[in-house]
Amino acid sequence: MEMKVIKNESKELVVEFVTKDLTIPDLIASELLQNSDVEFAGVEKDHPEIGNPRLVVKTGKKKASDALEKALEDIDENFSDLKKKLSKK
Repeated sequence: MEMKVIKNESKELVVEFVTKDLTIPDLIASELLQNSDVEFAGVEKDHPEIGNPRLVVKTGKKKASDALEKALEDIDENFSDLKKKLSKK
């Protein structure tokens, strides 16, 4: 999946996903909200038929890019655990 970093500041990050599907950006936003350092995480899209979804992350103390990296690692770990559990059955 292609992504473009639109804004990368210390406490704010905006990443555009080149897709019409909101599944992955929503999953990442949901995981980001589990982090107490994240003040805001959400997905914005101009209109369902135009534009691409953008993941917006705002943090208080830590870097937004670090929070995103942690969320992606947690998602990867969760899916690895699920894969292991499913392969045992």
